[in-house]
Amino acid sequence: MEPGRLLSGNGGLGWGFIRRFLNLDNSLILWDEAVRQAVEGLRPSDSGDDNRDVEQVPLTKAVGRTLAQAVCLDRDEPPAARSAMDGFAVRAEDADENRRLVGAVHAGTASFPEVGLGETSKIMTGGTVPPGANAVIPVERTSVEGNIVSFSIVPEVGAHIRNAGEMGKAGREVLEKGIRIGLGDVGVAAGCGADPLLVRTRPKVAIISTGDEIVEWTKVPEDHQVRDSNRLVVAAQAEAAGAEIVMSERIPDQVEALQEGVDAALREADLVVTLGGVSMGEKDHLPGVFEALAVEKKFHGVHVQPGKPLWCGSRDGVRVLGLPGNPVSAFVVFEVFGVPIVESLLGLKASSSCRLETGVLEGTARSKGRPLFLPASVALGDQRMPLVSPCSWTGSGDWTALAGATALLYLPEETSVESGSPVEFLRLA
Repeated sequence: MEPGRLLSGNGGLGWGFIRRFLNLDNSLILWDEAVRQAVEGLRPSDSGDDNRDVEQVPLTKAVGRTLAQAVCLDRDEPPAARSAMDGFAVRAEDADENRRLVGAVHAGTASFPEVGLGETSKIMTGGTVPPGANAVIPVERTSVEGNIVSFSIVPEVGAHIRNAGEMGKAGREVLEKGIRIGLGDVGVAAGCGADPLLVRTRPKVAIISTGDEIVEWTKVPEDHQVRDSNRLVVAAQAEAAGAEIVMSERIPDQVEALQEGVDAALREADLVVTLGGVSMGEKDHLPGVFEALAVEKKFHGVHVQPGKPLWCGSRDGVRVLGLPGNPVSAFVVFEVFGVPIVESLLGLKASSSCRLETGVLEGTARSKGRPLFLPASVALGDQRMPLVSPCSWTGSGDWTALAGATALLYLPEETSVESGSPVEFLRLA
């Protein structure tokens, strides 16, 4: 093949393939590789030595925390055979149609009548099956006259009985170390008597917004100013992922002030997040500030939209993420890159680079020269498939596009998708 032939004629190669083949953005790292590098070395080792501080929390405060020690059954469950229904406990091998009532067992009854041939005991759901009985007949299949009980069905051995230990034997692991504790997990832990729980301490996050144009979100800005919404949103994203905010500051575009603020953040936090100041403008000082503070650069610039100027580095184990200042860019970049860092610092079992799911597109969407993460909402559609609807936006500075966003629609570069087509999306933390 003669030189240049690949790019000419009707060879059937799309522009997206050619762009990737030539790597026209050759200074940019692919987004998935950038995520891998951002979390590299943060996850606890396979040996189980996770080197993270832990603390005890009561079950009432445990939802959303990361479990640092597995929870196991402290006894066989159930510890004895129990009735699964309201009814009458009988001996299945007893052929008598009419049986004499010898007692009653409720949930919580500690002493039980023995059931012999020709006898039965009333029993309630959760009650311990009395000695001699091996079946339960539902109350609706019985009739009672005085102390004589008649049955309309023939009992079978084991019918409507929960056997001892059928949920598990003592020592069975029911909650795995490294999970994020959910609502149901609290009930499971309570059933094991595990209170308090040993959990990982929350990773400490410092957030610094930069820019002479930034004012507090509570202020009325002048025409040349913008409210500092990014700092508030990223803090909420970090806390939702399981972090603790230990520093939140606004610093103007002054090298000395930035250097002092970032240095203080590096001494306090596990993850330092800056907002703005990492692109190519005259006042984008942060790359130089990071270098002066001996923050080792991992990458600067990612092949993704929005969020191309992202800066990532590390100093003494502390991760630094320099996010672009545009609101949608900052939001997307922290969700795609920052959340996995927090999850890795927590040692979450479910932590991964990017948690893409599959759904069906409602509307149309298109990406151009870079892979696109677009704010979207997700609802349950036909066949219970997630229905992904892109939010309307005019660009990465359009912070109104975040209204109602519950996910990020993902499109590979140079992709056009019509309504009803399968798509991938990232559910927000």
